[in-house]
Amino acid sequence: MARRKPASSSSRSLNRIQIILLFLTLALGFLVTAGIIDLRRFGIDPALFGIESQPKPDVSGEIAVYFTTPSLVYPDVPRNRVTPPYLRDILNDITQAQQSIDLATFEYTLQPVAEALVAAHQRGVRVRLALDRESLEDPVDAKFAGIIGDAGIPISWEETTAFLHSKFIIIDDRIVWTGSWNVTINDTYRNNNNLLRITIPSLVENYRVEFAEMAAGRFGNSKQATTPFSRITTDQAIIENYFTPRERPAARIVALINSARRSVNFMAFSFTSDEIAGAMIERQQAGVPVRGVFERRNAEGTGSEFGPLREGGVEVLEDGNCYTMHHKVIIIDERIVITGSYNFTARAERTNDENLLIIDDPTLAAAYMAEFERVFAQARNPTRCQS
Repeated sequence: MARRKPASSSSRSLNRIQIILLFLTLALGFLVTAGIIDLRRFGIDPALFGIESQPKPDVSGEIAVYFTTPSLVYPDVPRNRVTPPYLRDILNDITQAQQSIDLATFEYTLQPVAEALVAAHQRGVRVRLALDRESLEDPVDAKFAGIIGDAGIPISWEETTAFLHSKFIIIDDRIVWTGSWNVTINDTYRNNNNLLRITIPSLVENYRVEFAEMAAGRFGNSKQATTPFSRITTDQAIIENYFTPRERPAARIVALINSARRSVNFMAFSFTSDEIAGAMIERQQAGVPVRGVFERRNAEGTGSEFGPLREGGVEVLEDGNCYTMHHKVIIIDERIVITGSYNFTARAERTNDENLLIIDDPTLAAAYMAEFERVFAQARNPTRCQS
């Protein structure tokens, strides 16, 4: 009988490598399927590895943008206030709700919204709120919460020293309102803010999943859910969606700034991130113009990047709103908009509940550039108020 020739050491090594590669592929497949890793965040199609990707997102619908700035009147006199277009549309959506309204906000003083939520509850709509308890120290916030609580509407409270800083309203699992706007008197009648009204079903689903965590009493790093559709492509836009602290968008923001070839413009209520500022300084020194506006009272605060950016050659100004410039926006190459509740700080990245959108859409970016130019011009010629 012929004896089998022993396998060579090279073939045994090859077999071991194949086994290791097979194991790594299976492990990667498990992590992707379980939602622990999303290859699409790295621009990789999971199908290239034979891995079933997430369900295809429903991208029908649209995004409408609103800014408070055109409606602001200086000085703000309560008896002269007129309901601005975005608040009118929010109240109209609440009034027309048939099934559910979920609202998460950091501060809450706007009584017309409280009354509209109570009216919806009384006509049989399921209404739920997620609020930050620390804000109750303000008696006007406490009054708002009292109106809601007295009506029997359930409230999930963020009880820790972290902030529930997200700001969004979900209506009938069909519409999401989000942006930098809190449900407050100041953010409505005094402060520069931006809002997005979103009817893209897959994006709405992301916010529904996020609110479900809060409704279950899970905030901050205790949240367990995975964002269903972290990257969505429509005919007009590519959209990325992040919820901190379980997702950390700072590295992605830095990468996008590093890729800028035409311009970087930003408006920042609070900006203390060394990484993001460093990327902006590098772009400025590489010949890409960078401009920014800081909220005046935070520009010289502890850890503020205002000084380092200015020293690095970036054109930065303190805002000219006699109240508050509350935007958290970066616009890259006049086509990519970064916006949401997320300030450019370590606390927003690692501690607070925040929501962030990165939208590659030149048409939307043009609207944000128009707002930037309004805020930048006001910073050059500050508004004076008597009250």
